[in-house]
Amino acid sequence: MSTKYLKRFFKPDSIAIFGASERDDSMGGVVLQNLLDGGYKGELIVVNAQGYEMVRGVPCVKSVSELPKMPDLAIICSPPQTVADIIRKLGAHMVKAALILTGGLSIRDSKTERTLHEEVLEAAHPYGIRILGPDCMGLLVPGSCMNASYSHVNISHGKVAYVGQSGLIGTAMIDWANGQEIGFSHFLTLGESVDVDIPAVIDYLAKDPHTQAILLQMDRMTGSARDFLSAVRAASRNKLVLVLKSDVVQDAEHCARLAPGVCDEDLVYDAALRRAGVLRVETSDQLFHALETLSRMKPMRGERLAIVSNGMGPNALATDRFLRGRGQLAQLSEASREALAALLPDGWNRGNPVDLNADATPERFASALRILVADTAVDAVLVIHAPTHPAPGVETARAVIEVARGTPRNVLSCWMGRATAIAARNHFNTAGIATFITPEEAVDAFLQMVRYRRNQEVMRQTPAPFLKLNSQNHIQARNLVAQALEEGRGFLHHAQACELLDLYGVPVSHSYYADTVEGVVEVAKQLGGSVAVRVLHCENVYPFSYDDKVRQRWRDLALDLYSVSEVRHAVTRLEYRVRERFSDDQVMGFCVQQMKRGFQSLQINVGITRDPIFGPLLLFGAGGYTVDVLADRQLMLPPLNQALARTLVQRSRVYDIICENSYQVERDVDQLCDLLIKLSEMVVDLPNIAGLEINPLLLNKRGLLAVDVAVSVAEPVRLAISPYPEHLTETIRLRRSGRQAVLRAIRGEDEPDHLEFYNHLSSESIRMRYFYSRGVPTHQELANWTQIDYDREMAFVVSAPRENGAGNETLAVVRAVTDADNVRSEFSIVIRDDLQGEGVGVVLMQKLIDYCRSRGTLQLYGSTLPVNRGMQTLARKLGFKIRFNAEEDVVEMVMMLNEATEEWQMYRLQS
Repeated sequence: MSTKYLKRFFKPDSIAIFGASERDDSMGGVVLQNLLDGGYKGELIVVNAQGYEMVRGVPCVKSVSELPKMPDLAIICSPPQTVADIIRKLGAHMVKAALILTGGLSIRDSKTERTLHEEVLEAAHPYGIRILGPDCMGLLVPGSCMNASYSHVNISHGKVAYVGQSGLIGTAMIDWANGQEIGFSHFLTLGESVDVDIPAVIDYLAKDPHTQAILLQMDRMTGSARDFLSAVRAASRNKLVLVLKSDVVQDAEHCARLAPGVCDEDLVYDAALRRAGVLRVETSDQLFHALETLSRMKPMRGERLAIVSNGMGPNALATDRFLRGRGQLAQLSEASREALAALLPDGWNRGNPVDLNADATPERFASALRILVADTAVDAVLVIHAPTHPAPGVETARAVIEVARGTPRNVLSCWMGRATAIAARNHFNTAGIATFITPEEAVDAFLQMVRYRRNQEVMRQTPAPFLKLNSQNHIQARNLVAQALEEGRGFLHHAQACELLDLYGVPVSHSYYADTVEGVVEVAKQLGGSVAVRVLHCENVYPFSYDDKVRQRWRDLALDLYSVSEVRHAVTRLEYRVRERFSDDQVMGFCVQQMKRGFQSLQINVGITRDPIFGPLLLFGAGGYTVDVLADRQLMLPPLNQALARTLVQRSRVYDIICENSYQVERDVDQLCDLLIKLSEMVVDLPNIAGLEINPLLLNKRGLLAVDVAVSVAEPVRLAISPYPEHLTETIRLRRSGRQAVLRAIRGEDEPDHLEFYNHLSSESIRMRYFYSRGVPTHQELANWTQIDYDREMAFVVSAPRENGAGNETLAVVRAVTDADNVRSEFSIVIRDDLQGEGVGVVLMQKLIDYCRSRGTLQLYGSTLPVNRGMQTLARKLGFKIRFNAEEDVVEMVMMLNEATEEWQMYRLQS
């Protein structure tokens, strides 16, 4: 949804409240009183058909037509049956925003088979009025002194935005946050989200300069998963984003809608949120603790934690929890140990965790903390205090706070107890230092910091060089899928599935096929040795289409058949069992393979599945007989690069087994990553692939081998994350030198080349591009420039082989960032100094204009310094309108893309 109308919700100059009265149980009355108590500075008016002249000191009218002026925002608290009519009248009077707090609109009318919220949407659509709700608690914006909610208390001003789907969880969060002295920039719940949805609100908050963190509570996905992930990924690059996702109880009907091969919808949400670079928490306690920690944390230098307390009991509780969570304890330097030895009694443990002893004083706490935060081997410190007479809670807290304020490292505190600890914890809250009641809570909070840091790092890791499958194999693969669809089959035959893997460079076990028992015997004679035989039928040609009972998964397979008599007997039994369950047209013969014993193979399950909400998913985990028992199903949304593929492998139990048993760990992991990238490429290239399962995939000293595979096909669906736009790639030739180059969209693998390109720019070119002189960009900046969301922005680069033949180099880049409404797109362009006059700028701008126009963007604009005559000349040549902005001291260049200028038409004809 468009975000430009959201300012009517968050910054309205006037509000009309429908259904407010003087009654204590009136929801509208509560909302009105909250607005008055909050000091709302805009105009207020009540609409109530009962004929009041005033309600709680605010003027009241009977109907919309009697309003003295149309409000920016209408808040509706009237009975459900009246809501649609109110919306219709508001729309007719040009009101553009309505906040519906009324619940009960989802109940379906037995006569009309329609819900009331369907009627509300139907009433709103002709007038373009936006709806927030229904059945929400409202919204609070302290910066605008607006409490348009039925919350029992107001909130204080802060830098955290809360967006929820549950009104009651929202009121509980307000109460808790007030107790912890945490404020909010915005606070709202969306209720049923019939119109205004989570992606639109996140887009708005991501641009809000007063919001540093976004807290999202959700129990279901509303709207487009692609829009949701795009919005969350964009926000998480610049702001802290926390998500509390409720795991709804899954009944039989719910489980029937799960992606094949996935036993728990929660795994899918985990994969999606992790890919978005956010931190997901599972309980309300974790949400509160994560908010407290992450909203107050300083930039993390690493994951090494030092723990210090005035007793080994609290230290043991914290350390045990930390190690179970796979945390990394800091190894204290020799200098720190010597300094602590001079401070502590004889016999101290000389390690981490640090025991200050029961006679520790506030001064000893402060001195020990000062030593630890100065240690370069320590990234963060957890200070635990147990109440003792030598170390009063408040005095010790003040001493710790003084040291913590003067260090760039994160310091967490845990003041155990209640009666004497509450005052100390209040001091920490006021000082902006995260504080907890128990050591376990504190450790969990730090581990959340670690997980968040890792998610952010994965999102920004530089991928390895990009390798693309040759086009002829693409054509053959597409033909295989097209043939199945033309024949009305929802699957590929086993031989076709093996051929598909072979086309993508995946090693496949040789398979032989026979229609009869005697045919299988003849194949076995030719192969020699031990063979395996599988009956192919209408169930096992589909991926993940097996019975729930593990013992039935392999019942149509016979292994380790040596002699002719063994083969004939086993295959006869297989045929008999299958013919009992399937008709002749459902049986597709036998598949015979040579057994692969004796290589100490690890069996892996890998594949592609399709979720009804998030679309295609890649699946990886332990395979073979243990696939259902271990339930090692790790998921990730495609497309993948090397960094993401490695993360997927490392999350699986397979990785632990490889590290424990393999002599070539890196080789094995790299092979698995390459396989996953090939499957990811298959998802992008062949959108009709609905599912693919390789089980088992053997990994041994010889490498990888796919033993059995099944592939299903269906109508294409969109990926939740926009894939690389390969179709935009073209070859160009530089004007003067005649050098051949490639014009394509930028990708994450370009980061090293992009840094080299930047370093080739002169200081004058950098000033022309950024309007100021700046240093070398950081990895985070380069990642943001190269790892873009193709749904939201585009960057085209000109890349050519280096003259020395060592790979490619970047010659120029043009970038456009489009607003959420797809109305305006801001461009920038920079060309390497030694390539000026090669015509690269014209080609890049032409490419960008065509691209933005094809997306339906209305306006392309940019700005440059007045001294940049070259850019202004290029812009005029292409048809941009040029104007000088005296206030900003820049030259603005604007082109309306829905109207082709004469200059642009002439240029296109000439080119």
